[in-house]
Amino acid sequence: MTTENIKTATEVITEFLDTQAKDESLDADTVAAVRNLRKDDDLSKVKLLRKLEEVRKAAIKADMAGAEEAGDD
Repeated sequence: MTTENIKTATEVITEFLDTQAKDESLDADTVAAVRNLRKDDDLSKVKLLRKLEEVRKAAIKADMAGAEEAGDD
């Protein structure tokens, strides 16, 4: 019998998401959306896709607002 600690699926997923949150090359809002769904025990395919679409639309809206502000000079 082995004495090493074998992580549960929950521990592995949590550790993975925590690692992704520290990766500055990833979109922070996207990672936060996934982490929040996971934290709320609400991570399903449909809810994930909806949340990612919301994040994408918000990013596009922010980019457009930033472009409009830059064009006002």
